[in-house]
Amino acid sequence: MYEKIYHLLEKTGCVKTAMVISGTHKGRKCLIGQDGCRSFDGTESEDFWTEYEAELMNCQDTMVLHGKEDIFVEIYAKNPRLIILGGGHVSQPVAQICKMLGFHITVMDDREEFATRERFPEADCLITGSFEELSERIPEYENAYYVIVTRGHLGDSTCARQILKRPYSYLGMIGSKNKVKLTRDKLLKEGYTENQLNTVHAPIGIPLGGQMPAEIAVSIAAEIVREKNKYKISYVDETVEQAVREKKQGVMMTIISKSGSSPRGTGSKMFLDQEGRSYGSVGGGNVEFQALKHAPEAASTEVVRYNLSNQGGANLGMICGGQVEILFECV
Repeated sequence: MYEKIYHLLEKTGCVKTAMVISGTHKGRKCLIGQDGCRSFDGTESEDFWTEYEAELMNCQDTMVLHGKEDIFVEIYAKNPRLIILGGGHVSQPVAQICKMLGFHITVMDDREEFATRERFPEADCLITGSFEELSERIPEYENAYYVIVTRGHLGDSTCARQILKRPYSYLGMIGSKNKVKLTRDKLLKEGYTENQLNTVHAPIGIPLGGQMPAEIAVSIAAEIVREKNKYKISYVDETVEQAVREKKQGVMMTIISKSGSSPRGTGSKMFLDQEGRSYGSVGGGNVEFQALKHAPEAASTEVVRYNLSNQGGANLGMICGGQVEILFECV
């Protein structure tokens, strides 16, 4: 399962899964896509998930959904890509800031002298061409953040109409309120819906009152970070991913819920292979020690609760307070 998850992550940047962790169907797993739920290997009937499909598709956080059967929904995201459409004066500091924030940077402009290595030394990809070619030149990618900063509303609408037809994590468009309204009205007349256009951040950025290109870039980057961290997602630990890719067998441990103060968040993972080597972390300290101790004898799809509050935390050598639940899976 995890090998497939990490493979899909490389292709799309975002993967959503569900696993039944209690009840008679404990251990069942599925992938959740725009077209619904499907089993991982096709051997299990997908009819089981029909009852839960709407709730699972609407869930935006890594969390446990409680019901007659508890279901752990996990959302993975990695390798966010920032696509800057327009290579003007605001685009340069946006690229610089977002590169520091860990984004893969693509810059596209229809003017050859603007999409250059001299202007964008931090860019991973530079594209020169008509914005009409956006769909052909830039592959679809779910964990994509689009910043439309072309030099006019014609370029803006050309970019927006193509992006609105593909998946994205963020879409922002620069411009005055009048320019934004002009573009919005044009797209509405073309048949795009209010719901689609309401996902567009326009005018782009958090209002900070800035006038300088760098100040505007800070407001854009701040809005992107806010949207990126809006929901709880699972942190992808590269050491855990590498162990899975090497086809190691062992036990995967995942924090599926937490309350109060605890060292690591929901979705944090640790993997123990058959040779006793561990990868990743679920918080360190005695909680991690106890989890590693329990892992070799754990039943697959077993949930164990660790209390870090008051005497429970003292007994485990932790002073954070709170509580964590860890899911154990044999993989």
